Amino acid sequence: MIAQRGSTAFYVIRRTDGRLCYSMGEVRKHLTPAQREAQFRFGGGDCVDPRIFPSRAMPVLSHAFFSYRIGDSEARFGGLQGFAADAVEEIGVIGPKNQIAFTIPVADNVFSAGKKTVAGGRGIVALGKDGDVLWVQCFAIGRPPPAAQFPKGGCGRYKNSPPPVLPPSHVGTVPQPAQGPLVVQRGSGNGVSVVVHGPQVEARIRAITSTAEALLRGKRGKVNLTCFKLVKVAGREYSSGVGVPRDYGPVISARLGSLPGTTFTAPYDGCTLTGLYGRNWNDGHGTHDAVEVPLTPRGRRYFTERSVARDLTWLARAHVFYDIRYGVVHVDAAGAAQHLGGNVVALDGPQETPPVGKLGIWTGDDRRIVLVEQAPTGRRFYLDLRHGLIDKTNLGEF
Repeated sequence: MIAQRGSTAFYVIRRTDGRLCYSMGEVRKHLTPAQREAQFRFGGGDCVDPRIFPSRAMPVLSHAFFSYRIGDSEARFGGLQGFAADAVEEIGVIGPKNQIAFTIPVADNVFSAGKKTVAGGRGIVALGKDGDVLWVQCFAIGRPPPAAQFPKGGCGRYKNSPPPVLPPSHVGTVPQPAQGPLVVQRGSGNGVSVVVHGPQVEARIRAITSTAEALLRGKRGKVNLTCFKLVKVAGREYSSGVGVPRDYGPVISARLGSLPGTTFTAPYDGCTLTGLYGRNWNDGHGTHDAVEVPLTPRGRRYFTERSVARDLTWLARAHVFYDIRYGVVHVDAAGAAQHLGGNVVALDGPQETPPVGKLGIWTGDDRRIVLVEQAPTGRRFYLDLRHGLIDKTNLGEF
């Protein structure tokens, strides 16, 4: 971390190949243990060729954006924060009249206007020590704007700076590593069979239920074919996957291993087919996807445990649980279980575990609520809520 402005931290990260990456992240205080565990230090970032930034041709890395609401006559210009080269003293914001609406000081090579936005903002200007214009980024040019609220017509006397020009690279072609054996996998589930043949994935619908078919077809006849693998990060197992939309049909296929910008290749732990439908707790559709096809024992276990984790997560955010969670009404565990119905049972203590297939609830002093469920694999999942906030949980992997 090189600097902090308000609740935003600025990071410069050196990759193993020596290139620098620039990232920002939110700094939050008074978090619960669960919130601290789930928090990511880094937000979006840019890994830039050092010949481009920082340079005279590009002395600023900005994360500015436009937003508007229905009914607004003009978009608001926000995200006024980023990184700047040594020569930049201030960042000027070009307002709706093509004049500098206000300036943001640069210190420690970073700048931030916090959450401030400018209605009708058009771009930014890098200003030097004597107020000289070093660089301009005007967004009100080029193609027709995506909506009438976005700026157009240029920025007056502030003309866009030309892009950096780099000399041609003479680096030879990097030899590609030899490809291993072609990965072939097969699996079936929920009336669908899946064959993975290298980068190609094919799902054949054979005998699915009418309910599953209705969920997949929806009103648009579109489905998502997704395959995933389980990866370890900091000692924990997470799913990493790639999915693509496809038309519903008896055969649904895609080349997942050859999507541009990805290196996601087989073997996979499982694949799913999902439609364009919403999910709610106890909505009758269950907590599994419409079609789940495990391709490994790990994938089968993941589907089983994810279903249980979803049951807890979806209840915690359900409308039927809102008044209990946030203390609008005060009930004991038995009263909460009766109100929620379904498979919910009262627990005698926060360490108790309900039988498989039941969701346990315990309530205690100081507005503490514990939700517990046991997966058929034997794993115990829980959400420990205090004053409506998640204090502790082991659902982070899902």
